[in-house]
Amino acid sequence: MNPIQTDATLPRRVLVTGAGRGIGLSIARLLARDGFGLVLLTATEISAAKLRKESFVRDSGAEVVAFDLADPAELAAFVDGWTAQLWGIVHNAGVCITAPITDTNNDPWQHVLSVNLEAPYRLTRGLLPHLARPGRIVTIGSQLSFEGRAGYGAYCASKFGLIGLTKCWAKELGHEGITANAICPGWVDTEMTVADVQRLAGEYSRNVAEFKAEIANPLELKRFNTPDEVAELIAFLMSDKSSGVTGRAWLMQTVWNQE
Repeated sequence: MNPIQTDATLPRRVLVTGAGRGIGLSIARLLARDGFGLVLLTATEISAAKLRKESFVRDSGAEVVAFDLADPAELAAFVDGWTAQLWGIVHNAGVCITAPITDTNNDPWQHVLSVNLEAPYRLTRGLLPHLARPGRIVTIGSQLSFEGRAGYGAYCASKFGLIGLTKCWAKELGHEGITANAICPGWVDTEMTVADVQRLAGEYSRNVAEFKAEIANPLELKRFNTPDEVAELIAFLMSDKSSGVTGRAWLMQTVWNQE
């Protein structure tokens, strides 16, 4: 591998996956605020079209690209076509499909692992020659990067694995000035979290609002984090201020565990 010569005069360009909504959208918005050039990946043309209408996308000149991270051919084509220098990569895209190991009719393993673990590995490996030295890699883990939860086998495996990859990259690339860190949110007020809380409340035959309050009560802040709070950590890790931080997995609040 022959890394490109870093050109400090070029704008700092960051690739963000899963940028169409939730945490990814907040990450993109805050990085645009901080003056980064952006390449924003979404899964579908529908979400890409919606993202292009965001004012920060128009104002910053961000590029929006739609392709399926679970499709090896599409991912390889994207990587093979890449030629520009990158300052950083934010691996935010993720899917959560639940099924206990005893469920013989539903097996989410391959799809979840493809998006949550295989894609970050392939993207990082393929784009590494274009990553600036120094540069930044940030992965989005989860509270379930540290704890198992019934029915979440594929998701937990992918998030545990992502922390392992991040720590390996920190050791492998640190001497080149590339930092690799993980942010591990717990409960964040996003569309995906709302759906998860509703599903769990239904399983326990509970009122949704009361169940959400019960989840939040053991947390230090007594509430869910916001997407912007997660994004602010990413903004820090993309900045020069974080140059001495690598190989860390930042858990935002205490783990709430559902057996």
